[in-house]
Amino acid sequence: MTQGFALTLLALLLYGIWGFSYKVLSIKEIQGEWVVALVMLFGALISATLAVARSEPFPIAKISGNIPLLALAALSGAVGNIFLVKAMASPGLSSGVVLAISGAYPLVAAILGYFFLNEQLTGIQFIGMAAVIFGVGLLMMK
Repeated sequence: MTQGFALTLLALLLYGIWGFSYKVLSIKEIQGEWVVALVMLFGALISATLAVARSEPFPIAKISGNIPLLALAALSGAVGNIFLVKAMASPGLSSGVVLAISGAYPLVAAILGYFFLNEQLTGIQFIGMAAVIFGVGLLMMK
């Protein structure tokens, strides 16, 4: 197993715990914009602490020219998380369905990369994208 694959599996596990935690918070009626703000704030503090502990240099030269892109990532992540929290608190969809559908976001990233970054998609990747769309459709069936 490669290091990248092991890290991917750990990310999968942690994202699952993250989604489950949001669901438990919504069951306890702790939801909305403030929950997302606190989760993101705690996440930023944890990330910064790890960077300092690892003596990772702050990449000011790279960051200074990319503030709009960082703002776009922060905005889309924060608002996306707010919608996720509200969807998990809404009746009619299980947390598993909400997380599975929103977890298909790499499909959107691949399509945006294709159109805006000229990234190539292979035939098998198109088949994978179709499978994701088909799977989301199956999740929505009752």
